[in-house]
Amino acid sequence: MKILWRFAPWLSRSLLIPPALIFTLIAGRYLTQPAQAAAEVGIAVTSPLGMTILRVGFGAFPLGCSIFVLACLVSERRISTGLGFVATIIAVLMIVRSYSMVVDRTVKESMALIYPEALLMVLCFIGLFIEFRRPRRRIEDSPRTNMIE
Repeated sequence: MKILWRFAPWLSRSLLIPPALIFTLIAGRYLTQPAQAAAEVGIAVTSPLGMTILRVGFGAFPLGCSIFVLACLVSERRISTGLGFVATIIAVLMIVRSYSMVVDRTVKESMALIYPEALLMVLCFIGLFIEFRRPRRRIEDSPRTNMIE
């Protein structure tokens, strides 16, 4: 059982990689070619202000999320924060998507995205479960404490 818990932080960290990558890819698409990315999903950009709004709303926000998730990924103390952040984002996204599917009648078009989003949310909850269950090293046992003495 000890071996499993030794690898637990790495397993939890690995669960943060896909959302960081997804957020980065979305951001890159809308920061570099906002009009083309929008046109691919049926959004028409008719003004320079529209381009700016696309870059900020669809580029900057996902990029900020990606940077936050990556910062949580590199800090052992913040792995659960990153997993909770991603789970919250995905949960809100799925609620809004589900509502929109009904109101806008886009069930068929949206179902292809529901499954991966649900999987990502389940993986985040698994990571959170692992993080909250895994034993932590006591501060007194830390090498830094022994160096100070």
